[in-house]
Amino acid sequence: MIARALKRSSSPRGLRFSSWVQLVGVLVIILFGVVAVGRGLAQQRPGLAPSEVDCRYRVRLIRDRVVALTLRSPSFRDRDPQEDVVLNLIRETQAACTADAASLQTLDRIEEQLRAHVQQNARESEVRRELLAL
Repeated sequence: MIARALKRSSSPRGLRFSSWVQLVGVLVIILFGVVAVGRGLAQQRPGLAPSEVDCRYRVRLIRDRVVALTLRSPSFRDRDPQEDVVLNLIRETQAACTADAASLQTLDRIEEQLRAHVQQNARESEVRRELLAL
């Protein structure tokens, strides 16, 4: 019985079918990735109409972006400050999501943490400058 299954799977017809299944699977995965990236970029677009905003999804995107900002190295942070861009996204999302109290509360907390992070970075940069001046 196992020998028959092995013979059948090694036939040209079985291999073609297997190849098609793999190809369709890869195409589905690629399509899913493209749709997810497109949806994420669409939610981060400035000036989005309030009716188009998915508040919970946008809050998760902003949270992930703030986490990524906190993980950046000091040299990269100084060359490419992104905090103002994210703070602007937070303000736009707060304006668009006035009806969603849970999202507003989460956004307030994210903004508070981002501002604390920016202040800490400024203190660290000042300490670095003082040390380098010695």
